[in-house]
Amino acid sequence: MLWNILLLALSWSLGQGVFFIQISITTLAATSFTNWYLATIPIGSMLFVATVWSVFLPRVIARCGYRPPFYFGALMGMIGAGLCIVAAWFKLYWLLIVSATFIGGQVPCTFYYRLAGLQFSTQEFSSKAIAMVTAGGCLSAFIGPEIAKLMMNVLPKQYSGAYLAALGECATLLFIMRIIQFPDVKKTHNPIESTSLPTSMDTNLSSNGRSILTIVRQRTFVIAAFGGFVSWSAMGIQMSSAALAMIGSGHTFTQVITAVEYHILGMFLPSFFTGTLCNWFGSRLVMLTGLLIQFVGTFLFQCGFEIIYFDMGLIIVGIGWNLGYVGSSVLFTKSYCPEEKIKAHSLYEAILMFSISISFFSSAFAEQFLGWKTLTGMLIRIYMAAAVLIVAVDTAFVFYKTKDIRIEITSNDKQVKTQELNIQVCSELHVR
Repeated sequence: MLWNILLLALSWSLGQGVFFIQISITTLAATSFTNWYLATIPIGSMLFVATVWSVFLPRVIARCGYRPPFYFGALMGMIGAGLCIVAAWFKLYWLLIVSATFIGGQVPCTFYYRLAGLQFSTQEFSSKAIAMVTAGGCLSAFIGPEIAKLMMNVLPKQYSGAYLAALGECATLLFIMRIIQFPDVKKTHNPIESTSLPTSMDTNLSSNGRSILTIVRQRTFVIAAFGGFVSWSAMGIQMSSAALAMIGSGHTFTQVITAVEYHILGMFLPSFFTGTLCNWFGSRLVMLTGLLIQFVGTFLFQCGFEIIYFDMGLIIVGIGWNLGYVGSSVLFTKSYCPEEKIKAHSLYEAILMFSISISFFSSAFAEQFLGWKTLTGMLIRIYMAAAVLIVAVDTAFVFYKTKDIRIEITSNDKQVKTQELNIQVCSELHVR
């Protein structure tokens, strides 16, 4: 089982490598092909397709198993990377948009690898399984921007060599998906997909669990989705616009790529202990800490346009993203029971992809028309301050009710330990 989790971690790193090649290279390539304010349109198109695909991915997995949709994602990535090479070769902006939409088919598969890791974990190991898969992103700092930097001019045309590397990474992903021993979803049902279940039956319960509206109205789901949304949107707009701000400030391409690498290491290195922190202090407190760290990171960007402030700011924002994202993902797994997994995963992943889409899509416009210091010093800072306040109030309320931050509150205000799994609900569902 550990071997499969490690392979998923490697897959996550490869998928994130392709993602960050797109973020770092495509934005710069589009800038050289067209106007600055259109530079992030290809990334926005990629993430729009990813948002739509993320809604259907859990349902396709439930019907066909894990391997076919993951194959499909890797093939879409290969097609997109191949078209990117052509677009870079002939400097075709419209083809860059089309190729990015194909790569959008791989993006939600990459993000879903962390939840697929729950298939190979025990209840006690679930938070660490998510963190271990996410920790694979440390390699993406090297197989993403670093490879893009090294292969930048391997082919005669600028940027095409980096896309060749992305093509190779997608091909490797296709091979790894063949090796991983995914369970047959038609024959097995892993209850560890959820680590906390409702403690009482209600009128909305059916053979497929509660309705999606009932799940969404839960405090646990709302805060988990809110935390994930804020973590991704704040990080995405700062990371994407930082590259443009650095180029505009006279920094070299190599310095921009190095800053992105530092940012990626900040994003994924904490994953080696984030799962343990969730077990010790509760996922809510970890998520709150991550949002607070991202808020602090915005102050560094106000110190100046020197490279040190970009590097340190992106590292701090990356660390905050990790705690916020992993904390919200672990908290999310406590909001549904196994029968509700498909609908819950579809909605949650769509929310996260939507946040990523709007942040990357709007980053060029925001940086161009507001300016880097106004964007980070006013807009993002107010946004993060409001998010920290909301999550802090919710965390304080849960602690007031339970006297233990690791304990959740169900819809009928009964306490459920996050380390326990209520099997009775699912048993009654199967009986029905």
